[in-house]
Amino acid sequence: MPEFPSNNLVLGGLVACAVGVLGISYLLRRDRRKFTQVGVVSKLFVHPIKSCRGLEVSQAECVALGMRSDGVMDRSFLIVCPEGRFVSQRQQPSIALISPSLSEDKESVLVNAPGMPTLTVHLEDPKGPVYNIKLWRLMVEGEDCGQAASEWLSQYLGSPGYKLVRHSQRFKGKILRDDPTWGSRAKRGEQATYQDLAQVNILSVASLDSLNSKLDKPVQIRNFRPNIVVEGTPAFYEDKWKYVRIGGDAVLRTTHLCGRCRQTTVDPDTGTFIESGDPLKTLKSYRMAPSGDPDGKLYGTSPLFGTQLAVESHGSIKLGDPVFASMD
Repeated sequence: MPEFPSNNLVLGGLVACAVGVLGISYLLRRDRRKFTQVGVVSKLFVHPIKSCRGLEVSQAECVALGMRSDGVMDRSFLIVCPEGRFVSQRQQPSIALISPSLSEDKESVLVNAPGMPTLTVHLEDPKGPVYNIKLWRLMVEGEDCGQAASEWLSQYLGSPGYKLVRHSQRFKGKILRDDPTWGSRAKRGEQATYQDLAQVNILSVASLDSLNSKLDKPVQIRNFRPNIVVEGTPAFYEDKWKYVRIGGDAVLRTTHLCGRCRQTTVDPDTGTFIESGDPLKTLKSYRMAPSGDPDGKLYGTSPLFGTQLAVESHGSIKLGDPVFASMD
């Protein structure tokens, strides 16, 4: 008598076919996106410590939790105040002068600030106490980087009890779909570390030039803390990009435009607020969400400058890479 395949074999075959159909469907859908070159990568930044000075790098990887360069993740360290809240330049503008760099052996982050000795923080997990910290609307874990880091921050900020925490590899990231404001733009399983919203921020040189043409005193790209800076595209053209492809493999998906806040008014060279209230004041004069924008209520009183993106496909990017965008 002929032998018939077992139920398990039939089921396995059906699953394999389904996976194959889904894979082909994804590739066809991706191929239907009309990618057009919109510029080139002119600057790349990774900000190891949230709200502190960023590292300008020549290449980086787009991975599940955001941007990474030489093993250092973007915004993977966080300053926490004595009351247990995260600290940004909004409360402590002087942290703009805290400058992390990577040690020669690439095993430590070296932290410097005016008038302070160098603090060495090993990239190996410290295995210190773990805290639950509220980062805007979501809770996220942070592992204490130790007493030396606490004393360094407390001395620099002039008050005891500050801590430096990091996102350990043992932790999950914050689940972006849980965000009550922008969670609907995230896909199942997408996570981040200590970024405010999505994993990656893009800004164009032309958009900064447009803003500076309206200011009495120009500001720097560092006022806005992007990860990827694009040159060769018209001002604010990045508002229209739905998908971005860089370096062949890295594909990013725009989740929403970036609403800007008071942090943009901190001078990155002095660590003090700019008295005029610019560039935020000027941005509010011409970069508010347009009337009828369905996201207008979500942006509130924040002007829009740059785009927030999630990582769809991992890949390496470097300075000079062509940037392709799809408007669909």
